Amino acid sequence: MKDYRIKAVVRGLAIIAFAVCLLLSKTAAFQTYPMVKIGMCIILAIVLIESLFERSWLGVCFPLGIAACLFQNELGLGNVSYIVIILAFVLIGIGLTLIFGKKKYTKIYENAHDKFCDAGGSEYTEDTDRFDLDNNMGTKTQYVNIKNLRQGTIDNALGQLTVYMNGTTIAPEGAKLDIDNGLGQLNIYFPKEFRVVFKTENGLGKINIHGEGSKDENQPIVYANVDNGLGSTDIYFE
Repeated sequence: MKDYRIKAVVRGLAIIAFAVCLLLSKTAAFQTYPMVKIGMCIILAIVLIESLFERSWLGVCFPLGIAACLFQNELGLGNVSYIVIILAFVLIGIGLTLIFGKKKYTKIYENAHDKFCDAGGSEYTEDTDRFDLDNNMGTKTQYVNIKNLRQGTIDNALGQLTVYMNGTTIAPEGAKLDIDNGLGQLNIYFPKEFRVVFKTENGLGKINIHGEGSKDENQPIVYANVDNGLGSTDIYFE
């Protein structure tokens, strides 16, 4: 199973666990247990673990701040406002980023060899035919500029990710895109010349497609598998 599918499965299980805890909190047998807090902690733990792997210190500290608000009294912070608690953990995250943070990189593939480039740029060579974008928390904009694209993945967790595909051309045999959005906001801009076939799976969020792509049967097909959880995915043709 590919990494992005593993992430999707883990996030899905966490959301299911939260839903179960929410239901159990309304039953007589579990009313003495903080089931809602337990469910929220499961989701926060997933965010924290993913952030640790990505070395996103803000992503690590933000769920810790929310957890501190959930267990405010137990931590002796009963008289401290939520805003102060969250702000303190955000500042800790900023401090850790300045001390230990590393520049984010986007992993792409060139002739089956791994290569890394700055996440904020579009430094792709003409031989590159695949890309892999991943955003956990925060706001990120990525310009994809690939000649003869064959495969790509776009994975957004809790943050806001905007992807522009305007500088990309499709391989004659077509391409496959796997698009996964969890709880965040995902915006993807396709050129209107792209001929795209969508397969969508939506949870409790929204998938919006604005405009339409090419109907020219001579154009290569882009097969886009869109998996949206609780967030919002907007796809534009321009």
